[in-house]
Amino acid sequence: MAIAVYPGSFDPVTKGHLDIIKRAARMHDKLIVAVLINSAKHPLFTVEERVKLLQECCAGIPNVTVESFDGLTVNFAKSRHATVLVRGLRAVTDFDNEIQLAQTNHALMPGIDTMFLATSIRWSYLSSTIVKEAARYGSDISKFVTPNVEAAVKEKFAQLQKT
Repeated sequence: MAIAVYPGSFDPVTKGHLDIIKRAARMHDKLIVAVLINSAKHPLFTVEERVKLLQECCAGIPNVTVESFDGLTVNFAKSRHATVLVRGLRAVTDFDNEIQLAQTNHALMPGIDTMFLATSIRWSYLSSTIVKEAARYGSDISKFVTPNVEAAVKEKFAQLQKT
């Protein structure tokens, strides 16, 4: 069974992420979307909220599961018997960082390879940061995220304005 892991913060999950998930799921028997717990970052959503949003977005893809993890991605992948890490590339600027990570991961765990998927041109400009920035100032984000994510982002910013 070919198992792959697609790691990321997914804060929030975008249509660009979902494009990579759907394409990677077609290439593997099982795809684990792995939500990183990173104490150094200050995400908009808790890890539990991000996992839930991703589970909702991926409900129609039978070979996709969503989990959270802490620590090195290669250790998580090994613990799930995965042999491939999936990474999306939006632009050449992503490649420099991603190739360094891929080479480091391969040095740490030679049995796990990294597969790069070029983001569809339709989503090449899109990032979670852009979505959050647009939403923070009241812009329509419906073209960037699914309806459940759009509602959650709006609710989160409404809560933050109250505090």
